[in-house]
Formats: sequence, C-alpha cells, structure tokens
Amino acid sequence: PTSTRQQERRRAHHAGNMSEQARSLPGLAVHKEIVVTSGAMPTTIPSTKPISPWYHVKQSGGLTPLEMGVNFGLVGASCVAAQGTVHWTRTAMVQQQLAGMRGEQPLGMLAQTGSIWRSEGIRGLYRGFSAAALREATYSSLRFGLYEPLKVALDSSGGTKELPVWKKVTAGLVAGAGAAAIASPTDLLMIQMASSKQFPPPTMYQVATEVIARDGVKGLYRGLGTTVTRAAVLGATKMATYDVIKTELRRAGWTEGPGLVFTASVATGLAITVTTSPATNMQTLIMSGNVGGGGGMVNAAAEILRRQGPVGFFRGFGMQWARFGPYAVVQ
Repeated sequence: PTSTRQQERRRAHHAGNMSEQARSLPGLAVHKEIVVTSGAMPTTIPSTKPISPWYHVKQSGGLTPLEMGVNFGLVGASCVAAQGTVHWTRTAMVQQQLAGMRGEQPLGMLAQTGSIWRSEGIRGLYRGFSAAALREATYSSLRFGLYEPLKVALDSSGGTKELPVWKKVTAGLVAGAGAAAIASPTDLLMIQMASSKQFPPPTMYQVATEVIARDGVKGLYRGLGTTVTRAAVLGATKMATYDVIKTELRRAGWTEGPGLVFTASVATGLAITVTTSPATNMQTLIMSGNVGGGGGMVNAAAEILRRQGPVGFFRGFGMQWARFGPYAVVQ
C-alpha cells in the first residue's frame, strides 16, 4: 500500500540524517549498527556511541594512562617542595657520617646542626640543594610514579581485591631500584657538595666538572651498586610498610588527613631507617671519595668496621628518621 511505502521512505531518510550527524560530530564514531525491520524492508540505523581514546581508558587501579602521566609531574613537584623543608637534615647527616671517618668527634643531631648554622648559616645547611632538587625531580618522580603502574601490572584481580603484601614489596623494589640507577649521579653530586669543607659551597656545575675531569663520565656513577641496593631496600620497605600501616589505621577509625599521613610516615620512617642505614653510610663514604680499593660496598663496609665498629653503620640514624614525617606531609 502507498502509506506503507511512504513510512519506509521516511524511516530511510531519518536513518540517513542520523548517519550524517554522526559523521559530523567530533569525538563520535559509528560503533555498531542497529537494524530495524518493517515488514520485508529492513532499515539500518547507525549508533553514535563515543569511543574513548586509549589514554582515557581506566586501568585496573582506577587511573587512566593520562592520569598516571600527570601523576609523574605532580610527584616530582611535590617531592622537590618536600625536600626543601628537610634538606638541612641530609646535610647534617652527611657531616655526622663522615666525621668518624675523618678522625673527628661525631656530634649529635642538634649539635651538628648548630655547628653548621654558627659557621655557615642557612647557606651551609642547604649545601647541595640544587643536586637534591634534581634528584627528587627524577628519582622520586620515577619511584612513586612507577609504583602504581607496577601494582596494576601485578594485580590479577582487576582491582577487585586488596593487593597482597608481597606484590606491593615487589612493585616498590623494582620502582626504587630502577629510579636509583637513572638518578645515581645526582646522589653523588649532592653528597660531594654536602661533604665539602669549602665556603661558599661549590655549585653543582663545579662539582660535576671536577668529577668528569678527574674520572670521566663514569665517575658520576661511582657507588651505583650501593645506591641501587639502598633504593631497592628503601622502596620495598616504604611502599609495603606505608600502605599496610595506613590500611590498619583506617580500619582503626582514622580518617584521611595530615594526622594519618604523619603517623604512618613516622612509623614507616623508623622501619626504613633501620633497614637502610648501613647502605646509607656506605653510600656516603663511597660517593664522598673517602674509601679506596675501588670504592665498592665490601671495601666501604670493611672501612667503617675498622674505624668505627658496628655503630658506624648507624651513624646519623636520628637525622635519617627525623626527615620522614615532615617530608611525607609536605609531599
């Protein structure tokens, strides 16, 4: 009948208009076709469901690749700011660790800080901050930025279950070791700047030029093995302990905020200081150039034992621990 043919023509015309609209709208693509039948004449109506780009697709951890990339940049900025608040503790720690190796009387936390302040002022306490900021922008960005993607890669539940502790430890270890290997030269520059007795303190460029002129580019990677070992232990300890402690505190009724972050960081900092202090002391000794025999971990350990005994592996313990709470809150 005539009325039936007119209805079919109207449907076909309407479908054609929808197809044109779908092609003209930005961000929309024809995803699939819907078939509508009327008697013996099927009519195809294209769907206009948006197809998200790959960088907007959420991973099992709940973040998109774009959000993970933004995290890298934000982590770097926050870590540089955090380092700015506590860098003086690192300077004092390096001086404490090297005092015994130089035949000087090691000072306590407050005495060492006061000594630097009286002789050099704030500038002395912030020796090596330029290298430390560069380190935070690279090492910390990679260490924290890689942790979440690695957890996602190790998560076989698709984000529906809590990740086992051993997988968190693995993610932290791999992220920490990889980041340390890349950023190792910044550690060496920071330690040499902090350990120098020169005033005004040498700049990062001056120290780098001196190292390269004396030992070549490979000189910037002195102590790489110790740095990677320390970072792997630190990353595994911190990522696993911090996550576990925060989870338990939440279950105990704590709410998100500076109090939760500070408490978890102080507790985590104690665990990290215990596990990494020996490697930290060996790293300082090797990178400052105060150990011979190739400057390896074994030689550094033997030198510390010979000159200071077992206590030498925990020199600067208080300063190492003191920085974790404030650092984490600012970060």
